[in-house]
Amino acid sequence: MADQMMVVVLLMWLALLARVTAAEERPPIGGPAPLLAVRDLSGHSRPLAEVKGRRGLVILFWAAWSDRSLEELKRLDARSADLSAHGVAVAAVNVDRVAPDDADAVTLRNHIDGLHLHVPVFVDRGLELFHAYGVVTVPSTAVVDERGRLSYFLYGYSHEQREGLFDAIDTLAGISRPPAAAARSPVIVPAALRRLQLGRLQLQQGHAEAARSSFELAAKADPTFPDPVVELAALALDASDRQSAVALLERAAALDERNGAMRRERARLAAVDAADTSSPLGTRTALFADLATDDDAVAAAYLGYLLWASGDLTRADAAFRQAQAISGVDPRAWVAGEQPARASAWTAMARYRRQIATALR
Repeated sequence: MADQMMVVVLLMWLALLARVTAAEERPPIGGPAPLLAVRDLSGHSRPLAEVKGRRGLVILFWAAWSDRSLEELKRLDARSADLSAHGVAVAAVNVDRVAPDDADAVTLRNHIDGLHLHVPVFVDRGLELFHAYGVVTVPSTAVVDERGRLSYFLYGYSHEQREGLFDAIDTLAGISRPPAAAARSPVIVPAALRRLQLGRLQLQQGHAEAARSSFELAAKADPTFPDPVVELAALALDASDRQSAVALLERAAALDERNGAMRRERARLAAVDAADTSSPLGTRTALFADLATDDDAVAAAYLGYLLWASGDLTRADAAFRQAQAISGVDPRAWVAGEQPARASAWTAMARYRRQIATALR
């Protein structure tokens, strides 16, 4: 059974790599959302346009082998009655198999019965919807507004990401959270959030300059929002523009000194500086040690690349596995077949961060 699961996961991963390589267009934030037909558990085809509520639809791409998928599925299920009352429907789209047969359908139904779900579960036969949204990892979640437009998209489901997702869902439903929850999650200007999401999609598609413009517009739309400033700092680091990176990271720190992405990119800057002065490897890897244990896939990958460049392949492999477990994307894809080298490590850091850009907070 384990071997069969690994084969299925490998096939899905190879399919994803092919689509990423092809750099297909993904639906932009604010653009029409693909509402293709999916199959219910009885095998009947049903367009998602018919499933959508009067205020919108949440589409969760999930797989039974993914613990984070199940975690998000259960939380959405617990909220489904409240969301439905506010006009927002939920569709849990299973992507375990490309072409599920009758035995797969029985296995899935038994699994769902064991979860005692209330949300409707569908099967994406042929993974057509999966590819239409350019999904690169599970879980991934699309939030579609009442006009059928994509208002929010999230790849992954880490501790850092989940509240932003549910804030977006609550905004769609017109639900106000209790004051205590609002205090933990500062209100972000919607236009800034949309620009940030758009920029991350553009970055993932390889359009760095377009992404830079979107991040600048996001930072302008909400000057108190640190995330687009951090993205700009990361792009400056990618371009070896240390002066701009330092200024942008200082600006982000002034907005939120606890921002995880800011601390991660500040650590990358320090690692570059340490490498330029030939400081011991331990000085550089220690910068990411704490961040890599906090559900930060990029920090774990950064740590892995530093270890890989030093020739410590055993510890590097452990860090890469951790990053893959969090994001669903294997950092080793960018160093495969290469000899450990510092320059390759810096390049791989930028490539990995851009590939999972939309899975970031």
